[in-house]
Amino acid sequence: MKLVYAVIVVLFAVILTGIILYTRPGSIEAKAAIIDPLSSTQLRENVSRHQNLTFIREAKNLLMKRFSTVDYYSDNATIEQYRRLPTIGYKFIVWRTHTALDEDGFVAIVSSEKYDSRKYAEYSVGQITLCNITNDPNLYFAITPRFIKEIMTGELKDSVVVLMSCNGLNQYYYGTAEALVEKGAKAIISWTGWIDPSDNDNSISFFLDRLINENSTISEAVDRTPAFTYPYGSSVLQYYPANSQVADYHIPDYRQDNISTDTAFISATAVTEKIRWRIST
Repeated sequence: MKLVYAVIVVLFAVILTGIILYTRPGSIEAKAAIIDPLSSTQLRENVSRHQNLTFIREAKNLLMKRFSTVDYYSDNATIEQYRRLPTIGYKFIVWRTHTALDEDGFVAIVSSEKYDSRKYAEYSVGQITLCNITNDPNLYFAITPRFIKEIMTGELKDSVVVLMSCNGLNQYYYGTAEALVEKGAKAIISWTGWIDPSDNDNSISFFLDRLINENSTISEAVDRTPAFTYPYGSSVLQYYPANSQVADYHIPDYRQDNISTDTAFISATAVTEKIRWRIST
């Protein structure tokens, strides 16, 4: 009878430990990423390359207030890296990149890889494409909505994606935003039209500051970000999907979740060991 009782107690402790570990939101470390092909040395300097170390530093410092880990990609913002992006656990992605309009109603997201005829023969034309950037003679590999849906591994799982590119939420080119949401992203924040690189960096710095330092909701931070009018049109920062769940969303402090999970693991382990000690004596 004592043996049966001991087995039941131990099993209960194991089950309780599992519940504590696997129901905590931080049981898998949530990370943030800055993907920055615009700074890549593969792009032509002062033509298609727009390096801004101040923006990168400020963005990383802000993200570190909510995430324990902030990864950075530039020269390594490759098609292969895009493929495995959902597997890494990013809950917030700042994607500072060129995009290209496609007549099928989407923007192609440019990588830092120049075209090489020996690469990516395994992908179809509809999954990756080639983009030329104004005044840059090179072609660059870029991904499409089909790549996001068919080739990307895993799910983005409630990630917030800030697509720092022209036309990311142009009303006629929603295809890429829709694909990212279908892949699991909670929200896409981007511009409705063309945006100057300097205005882009300054505005997204402002947006991130409101979102994190002031703990604003996505809609509050977006609405306070200035719009721009150029000779070639206007551009406004927007979010997608335009629903209340996204509008009212605050970025959680994932660092606290991770700390809580570690504490729960230690406590649960200690309880289990104590039960085992009592049974053995």
